[in-house]
Amino acid sequence: MATAMMKVCPHDTIHEPERWTELAAYLHAQTGVELAFDISIDFEDFQDGLNLAGLVYANPGDTMKLVDQYQFTVLARPAGRFDEAVLVAGEDAEATLAAIAGQPLATVEELLPTKIALHTLTKQGIAPASLHNVDSWQAVASCIFRGECQYGIIYKDTYNSFSEQTKGMVKLLATTDEQVAFHTVLVGPALADRADVLRQALFAMPSDPTGKALMERLQITVWEPVNDADLAAMRALANG
Repeated sequence: MATAMMKVCPHDTIHEPERWTELAAYLHAQTGVELAFDISIDFEDFQDGLNLAGLVYANPGDTMKLVDQYQFTVLARPAGRFDEAVLVAGEDAEATLAAIAGQPLATVEELLPTKIALHTLTKQGIAPASLHNVDSWQAVASCIFRGECQYGIIYKDTYNSFSEQTKGMVKLLATTDEQVAFHTVLVGPALADRADVLRQALFAMPSDPTGKALMERLQITVWEPVNDADLAAMRALANG
């Protein structure tokens, strides 16, 4: 069997990317499926040829795209880990969620954490005046620091990876807890016939000393199945 390309969401390769090379090697040893980890320097690089990959660890938005447009099969997701957002404010802004009502909200408009945060605000009857679109989550903090907006949305994992200096540019108001969106491991059509073997290898990792040690490095306790209802809920949020 030819070597299949493995791609991983860039948010998860900022620190210790060699962990994912080790996962590719581990799955090869367990299943015979040869995988070559192709590290992505940014999201543009990640998106390039994504539909041609054999195995992908994808964020929620790309999960939906790969399933709906390219017939990828979801194998598993990390148990207990969800994509969430944080809502932040400028130093001189009123530090309450209610104060966001009627104010512009800086965010990366096209990405799912924006919809997660807006869903949380909507449930509390809070509606911003408009969305101020920027190019990155880092740019949200910069926008607020420069006073262009008083409030913003940042992907939780990105916020957590910020330096203390960058976190100091904004005030943390709240963290969402929607527990709907999540990253997944998927296989492309070229590996569809190996989906069950790869899925079982992922599920069995905690029972294998090598697999367990690698999962600890990946900060994943166990892999768990993803059912149609899980995907439908995430799709509804993405399309909402």
